[in-house]
Amino acid sequence: MRNWLSQSIGRKLLASFAGIFFVTYLLTAVVVFTSVRTAMMQAEAAALTRLADQKVELAANHLQAVATNLQAWSHLEVMNDLVSGDVDKRVARTLESLKSQYGLAGDIYAFDAQDRLVATSAPVRGEVALPRVWRPRGAEPALIDAHSDPLGRGKVLALSVAIKASFASGFKLGTLVVTLPWSAIETMLAASDQSIVLYKAAPPALLFSGGLALDQAALARLAQRPAQLEAGAARYVAGHSSKASALLGDWRVAALKDARVAEQPIRAVAVKLVALGVLLALPILLAVRWLSRRLTEPVQSLTSVVSQITSSGDLSARAQVSGRDELGTLAVSFNAMAGNLQRISSERERALGELGMLNKTLEQRVSDRTAALEAANRELTGALANLKATQGQLVQSEKMASLGQLVAGVAHELNNPIGFIYANFPHLEEYTNELLELIDTMRLAAVDPAQKAAIEERIRAIDLDFIKEDTVKIIRSGKSGAARIKEIVSSLRSFSRLDEAELKSVRLEDGIDDTLALLHHQIKNRITVSKDYRLNEPVVCFAGQINQVFMNIIYNALQAMDGPGTLQIATRRDGEFAQVSITDSGKGIPPDVIDKIFDPFFTTKKVGEGTGLGLSISYGIVEKHGGRIDVRSEPGKGATFTVAIRMRPLTTATIQQETASHG
Repeated sequence: MRNWLSQSIGRKLLASFAGIFFVTYLLTAVVVFTSVRTAMMQAEAAALTRLADQKVELAANHLQAVATNLQAWSHLEVMNDLVSGDVDKRVARTLESLKSQYGLAGDIYAFDAQDRLVATSAPVRGEVALPRVWRPRGAEPALIDAHSDPLGRGKVLALSVAIKASFASGFKLGTLVVTLPWSAIETMLAASDQSIVLYKAAPPALLFSGGLALDQAALARLAQRPAQLEAGAARYVAGHSSKASALLGDWRVAALKDARVAEQPIRAVAVKLVALGVLLALPILLAVRWLSRRLTEPVQSLTSVVSQITSSGDLSARAQVSGRDELGTLAVSFNAMAGNLQRISSERERALGELGMLNKTLEQRVSDRTAALEAANRELTGALANLKATQGQLVQSEKMASLGQLVAGVAHELNNPIGFIYANFPHLEEYTNELLELIDTMRLAAVDPAQKAAIEERIRAIDLDFIKEDTVKIIRSGKSGAARIKEIVSSLRSFSRLDEAELKSVRLEDGIDDTLALLHHQIKNRITVSKDYRLNEPVVCFAGQINQVFMNIIYNALQAMDGPGTLQIATRRDGEFAQVSITDSGKGIPPDVIDKIFDPFFTTKKVGEGTGLGLSISYGIVEKHGGRIDVRSEPGKGATFTVAIRMRPLTTATIQQETASHG
């Protein structure tokens, strides 16, 4: 191949243009194909997510309607007949009528206070006791997941509720149970083109496979809500329901579509790109071949003339000018060069004669040349000094760039553990609430009076009400602290242009109170805090970042007060702006420093006590909100920081433009 290319310029041109075209088109096709594939897969996942949400909503609405009806049926006056054992069969006739009227696919069962079956919408042989799985779990109708019907009618889903007497408040008459065949739920979840999977998240348990063969490992991967799922040799595009229902509990719905079917349009795009490349390559190759011949023919003619001059030494030979393009210009230039060579040859003899005369003036010329070299040396010395100064500036710039990368790296490394801590607080809060609700439910349970008295005595001894109240405060404070740390890390990442925050509608007073709670260890027994809240309106802002501004300013104010002091915080509205003023009774800010406090890395603290980034980051956050920070201070009389941000922000694009213009 190399020998074939080396024998002709035309072949080299043809190979070069072909290589450039194929590399360029290949890169373009890869970018286009990747973009199209990503967009199509995202659209497919979004459609599957909407389908899963529809299925969840359909099942939740149906079950909620049954639960609402069940609650209403339990309050019917006819249910009082359960006390007499429904001797006149009014309850049974009512249940049969309700099943027919509401078109229930399952059956309705009424049990008395002794858990004996009294009436049903369908005949049952023999005496039947209330199955343990159907026992009510609270005042509201309870959903019992898919299970085998204790009365032998296949796989069912059940809802149960306690029946209270209308003639005596709090007197339990029995239990009312509605069963639905599990096949009805499967019919709701069935889809024509996609497979719907119903499962429990923790621990993963399959309720409805939608016709797919999912083993436990595939179900565990599905519970992690992936965009694509591999189950055995099959691949699927997955969409997961985002809607939640209190009645459905931990049910999860996923819509799956065969990846090969979803990728058919993508493969069609790939085929079209290949066909387009072939169609574009043919005319380009033909054009390059014609161009190579057009270029090489004049070059071959010029080569022939050069060979003639070289072999014969006849400088009068001239090349043929074939056009006005670059090759024609080359031929004209060659002819001019040949003419010059011919003239130079005739002048060479005369130059040799003049050489003797030049030798006589050589010494003077050397002296002049030496002086010129010395002047050039001085210019080079000055240029070297300028180069060293420029190099110093570049080194300093590189140091600052490296420092920015270091800050970004530290923020990135902190983000994962802080995110893990922050993500666990909602679960801790949920589990705590469930445990407290369990304790309340257990206190209402019917137990021996002596045991109940002992339990109540133990509850008073541990002060349960205080524990419940303090536990909520502790979790809230911990959540707020973890969120604050997360937002600080986020601000560092934003300072290094790593990510952005989220706009929220919040009360600034809540953020201030949370900040004061986190700094309570610095305030207690030392600082008197006075609040004058006059805003009390929601403000749309990046809430976490604004809280970080409050944290930085209040923390600096507390550090400025060595001993006892006062901290005054006021909020008010000024037109379209919300203003927060923070005044301390500290030592104040010197006049020669006050203009530098917002500069990055500027700090008056000792080494190791501060980085000089707090106020700089705060200034950037407020500026991002289209606001401003003003500071007033007199040495020895404290300082006042006033933060003003818009009540309603400009559009995101406008905020970014303003931030770019200030940057």
